[in-house]
Amino acid sequence: MSPASVKNEQDSDSDSDVEFEDVPISLPNRPRNREDRGIPITIPATPQPQWTPTLSLPPQRSQPIPSGSEEEVQLRGHISTGIERVTYRKMKSDMGMDAPGTPASERRYNGFKELAADVEGLIDALWASATPAIQTEALITLAGLTQTSLPAFPFDAPPTLNILYKLDSVFAALCTGTHPLTGAVLPGAQLGHSLVTETQKVRIRSLAERTRYEVFSCLEKSKDGVNAGTVNTGGYGYGDDEDEDSGDEVEPWMLEATRVYEKSLMLLAEQDPEVDAGMDEFNCL
Repeated sequence: MSPASVKNEQDSDSDSDVEFEDVPISLPNRPRNREDRGIPITIPATPQPQWTPTLSLPPQRSQPIPSGSEEEVQLRGHISTGIERVTYRKMKSDMGMDAPGTPASERRYNGFKELAADVEGLIDALWASATPAIQTEALITLAGLTQTSLPAFPFDAPPTLNILYKLDSVFAALCTGTHPLTGAVLPGAQLGHSLVTETQKVRIRSLAERTRYEVFSCLEKSKDGVNAGTVNTGGYGYGDDEDEDSGDEVEPWMLEATRVYEKSLMLLAEQDPEVDAGMDEFNCL
């Protein structure tokens, strides 16, 4: 074999022993435009409602209203008249009509937000009275009226969840005897003692469960375009894209719906077997 052949064979063997990781990889240089530099990469996020429920309560009396007093009669009359007015205006909304010259306070509701405002005014009057003998029964009536009114209007998320949060907070306060904002003992209450009877607890729990179901039902109808079409988000957490479908608008509010009557249900779920037995009997009626 000639020296040239030996040299070529050695060169070939030497090339075959080179490991791949030792071989530098060069990429062709691509000219970059100025516009390409500094372009941020954005990942679209699932829209979340930039919203939290708010709770405002008026100051309370230092003591409950004396039973049989003129003040008690006036409060009962005010609450009774208010509930009748809400019921009447809601009935007119179902009918979709108003007589000419009807006063503004008696016109049909144009949306759930108006009904919720009237209900909230009555809740505030009951709370300020600091009188459990009147508060609890009237609040149960208002909570029931609110629940049955939900399907009558296009679902309006913020005012609906706000009024339900307020009802939940007040019911939980009466069940524990403590103020929902300050933690102070309520007027006429004793620390650790409930201002709500066992029968009333059963009714509150049943109302809470039915209302939660109703909220989810209304959201599903909005998502499917039944009756309401799309949920009214109140401008929270969404853009103004007209092409956004109702499913995209409804989905983030489902999480908020899971918190409906959260405080009351957690409290009442911890009750003794007598309350659970009463709940079963109540559901059988």
